[in-house]
Amino acid sequence: MDTQLLCFNRSNISIKPLQNRCFGFSGSRKACHFFPSGLTYHTIRCSMKSYNLPELTPTEVQSLKARPRIDFSSIFSMVNPIVDDVRKRGDASVKDYTEKFDKVKLEKVVENVSELPVPELDAAVKEAFDVAYDNIYAFHSAQKSAETSVENMKGVRCKRVSRSIGSVGLYVPGGTAVLPSTALMLAVPAQIAGCKTIVLATPPSQDGSICKEVLYCAKKAGVTHILKAGGAQAISAMAWGTESCPKVEKIFGPGNQYVTAAKMILQNSEAMISIDMPAGPSEVLVIADRYASPVHIAADLLSQAEHGPDSQVVLVIVGDGVDLNAIEEEISKQCKSLPRGEFASESTEPQLHGVCS
Repeated sequence: MDTQLLCFNRSNISIKPLQNRCFGFSGSRKACHFFPSGLTYHTIRCSMKSYNLPELTPTEVQSLKARPRIDFSSIFSMVNPIVDDVRKRGDASVKDYTEKFDKVKLEKVVENVSELPVPELDAAVKEAFDVAYDNIYAFHSAQKSAETSVENMKGVRCKRVSRSIGSVGLYVPGGTAVLPSTALMLAVPAQIAGCKTIVLATPPSQDGSICKEVLYCAKKAGVTHILKAGGAQAISAMAWGTESCPKVEKIFGPGNQYVTAAKMILQNSEAMISIDMPAGPSEVLVIADRYASPVHIAADLLSQAEHGPDSQVVLVIVGDGVDLNAIEEEISKQCKSLPRGEFASESTEPQLHGVCS
């Protein structure tokens, strides 16, 4: 069995004013081209390193298999004061931390979704959300279980009954990317379950507004309140409750290490809330043979790689006849076209593995 490690160099794409007339340079990490018009364009470069498994030591093999880990000891010390402050000062604390971390001064922390107009979206975008909603709704509707009644012994009958959680908090990240798909995937199950209060927390735009794509998905999926905040302060507000934010019983959704730390702290606090799980860095394993499309392989790998620099994506190739060059070229091609190509290329250094058997 041969093992290949695909490492993609970090790069970025940007356009900005330039004082100088025209010059250029290239480096091992990225190529930078300047134009007389005052624009600069950074192109993404990808490289691949190959390893033969029989030539690797057990230590080297283990290092390739290692998963990203987060040291929460220092993070807890930063998050605990935020959790305590939001408990004491409520909305005022949320406003202060939002201004400090997101550079946004909020006048209103929570919006009642029913009072907000349906945002106008491009027809193609709206259709995509509608199709996604229908698909998600169909899948989760099938998960609903009927009431089960069993007579264990004569005169003794036991039942299994499913009831919705009264109030839930949904965290939709928005720091480096807007994730309306997350809003749908979290809110639709809550809508199907019949949760009465659904609070969706997401960081505000620079003008203090709610991302219109997230708002559209929230309204469609039955969200009742939108908390215009992110990070540990948003998790704390939903857990403790504030003057304007309803207290929830369980919090769902992904987030960065500070969001995860806040969820872990609050599930063991007097807030008496539950959480879905402490989310770690994104991971994906793709298994492919010679019949697999390089386009699909690359898309699946990059879909997780673009989440952040700590993402880990693994490609396992089964059998002979797989064109690794075609896969690498397709990854490079798609990475260049991604709005978040910089994050994808950063995360794939060196966390993108190709294992050939």
